[in-house]
Amino acid sequence: MTAIPNADERENDRFGYSCYAIVLPAQDEIKAICDQIEHAAGMTRAKIPAHVTVKGTFYTIDSLEEVKRCIQNITDPTAPFTVPLADAQPVWWGEKGGALTIPVTPPLQVLHDQLVAEITPLGQAAYQDDPYHPHMTFVQDVTPEGLAIAQKLVAEADFGPHLRADSIDLMARVGRAHGGKWTRLIRFPLLG
Repeated sequence: MTAIPNADERENDRFGYSCYAIVLPAQDEIKAICDQIEHAAGMTRAKIPAHVTVKGTFYTIDSLEEVKRCIQNITDPTAPFTVPLADAQPVWWGEKGGALTIPVTPPLQVLHDQLVAEITPLGQAAYQDDPYHPHMTFVQDVTPEGLAIAQKLVAEADFGPHLRADSIDLMARVGRAHGGKWTRLIRFPLLG
C-alpha cells in the first residue's frame, strides 16, 4: 500500500495554495463559540473556521477552474438541508485535539459521495475520504493544558440543534499547517 503524503508541510502550488478542502461552513454563532475555544486553548495550527468537511484535503491540481466547475455542477441541483448537532455524540478527544462527531445523514452522505467522485480524479488526496466520518474539529495540535481548556469550554457550549447546510465553501491553505492560513476561495450556494 502506498503511503499518502502529508499535507502539513506542502509548499504553495502555482495557484498560490498548498492544499484545498470542501466544507459546509457553520453559522456565525457556532463559529464564534469555536473561535473562542481555539483561542483559549492556544491553538497555532492553521484551521478552517468552524465547519463540517464534505471532501477532505487534496492538492496537486492541474486546474482550479475545473475544481470550481465540478463543485458548481454538484451544488446547483442540491437542495439545502440540515445537519443535526443535537444528536452529534460523542465528542471525540485525542491526545492533542478534539472534535464533535456528526451523524451521517442521507443528504450529507450523497453530497460527500458526489464531491469525492468528481474531485478525486483532479488531485491527490491527503487522506482517505471513505468511510466518511463527518465531524467538526474544535482544536488540533494543542498542548495538554490547551486540551484541558478546550474540553471544559466544549462541555459548557451549546452549539444549537443543527447546522444549516445551504452552501459549501472551497477552502485553500496558503503555506504550511503551522504558520499558514486557510482562506475561502468561493462559496457555492445549494440551489436545488
